[in-house]
Amino acid sequence: MRGVLGIFNANKDTLRMKASSPERRLALVRALLAVLALSSLGAAAQPAADKVLFDQWASVTEPLPGPATPIGFYSAGCLQGAQALSLDGADYAVMRPSRRRFYGHPSLVSYLTELAARTHNDNRKLLLIGDLGLPRGGPMLTGHASHQNGLDADIWFMTRANRPTNVERERLSAPGFVAGRKRLRSTWGAAQARLLVAAADNAAINRIFVSPPIKRYMCRNFSTAPWLYRVRPWWGHEDHFHVRLKCPGDRPLCREQDALDPADNGCGADLDWWFSREADREWARLAASTELRPFPELPAECKAIP
Repeated sequence: MRGVLGIFNANKDTLRMKASSPERRLALVRALLAVLALSSLGAAAQPAADKVLFDQWASVTEPLPGPATPIGFYSAGCLQGAQALSLDGADYAVMRPSRRRFYGHPSLVSYLTELAARTHNDNRKLLLIGDLGLPRGGPMLTGHASHQNGLDADIWFMTRANRPTNVERERLSAPGFVAGRKRLRSTWGAAQARLLVAAADNAAINRIFVSPPIKRYMCRNFSTAPWLYRVRPWWGHEDHFHVRLKCPGDRPLCREQDALDPADNGCGADLDWWFSREADREWARLAASTELRPFPELPAECKAIP
C-alpha cells in the first residue's frame, strides 16, 4: 500500500514507507500488524529481561538536560531536552496524567497548544490530549510502539466544554466514532472533521493516522484539500487521531519517516484495501495474535539515558 507500507526492520521496530508489490505488501502488512499487536500487551506477559528495560525508561521522572534533540526513529529512539506539556492550558486538558506521558519536543508542545487555541476559537471547547511520550522519550511497555522521540501525540476526537476533574482525567473514556471497523457512527460529524482539518493543515506534519472510515470521509468531503495526503488510514484510531511531526530543523540524530507524495492524496486503491477481504483477514489475525513485542534496538545515544 503506497504511502502506508514499506521496508520493515523487525530488530529496530522501524517503518519506512515505499511502494511495494501486492505480494510484498501482504508480507509487510503481516509484519507491521505484529508490531501493532505487540504494543498493547501488558507487563505480565513480557519476558523478564525486556521488562527490566521497559521499567527503566518508565521510572525516569525528569527530562534529560541539554538542548532539545529528538534521537532516532519514532519507534526506536529517545529525547533530550524534553518539555512537559502543562496539564491544563487555556484551551486544552491533558488526559491520563498518571502515566507521565506528557513530554515531547518543544516543537510538539507548540504545535499542540497552537492547535488547541485554533480549535477553541472555532468551537469554544477544550481539546483533550492523550499520550505524548515519557520524560526522556524511549520505549513504553504498554500502549505504543512509537511515541519515542518526542514527535508523536494522540488527540481525542471528543472535545469538552468543561474542564475534566482529576477523576475524569483518569477514568473518562474517549467515545469511538467507528462501528465494526468500516462504518462511521452517526455521532461523527462536522465538528470532528473540522478538528482533523485544523490538525492536518500544518506544514510541520509528517503524518496523521486515523481509522480507515474517517480517511474515507475526508476523501469524500475534502478531495482537493492540499493537506489531505498527510491523513493516512491505520488500524484502530476510532476515538482519537495520532499526530506525527517531521524532524524539526537541523537535527542529524533524528530519523524521519519517509516523506509522502503531496500529489497522492491516498484516496484511491490504497484506501480501498482497508475495506477488502484481505484486510478483514489481517484484522482477524491481529485480534488473535499472542506474540510479544520485544524491547527495540535503540540508537547508541539512547542506551545510557535511563
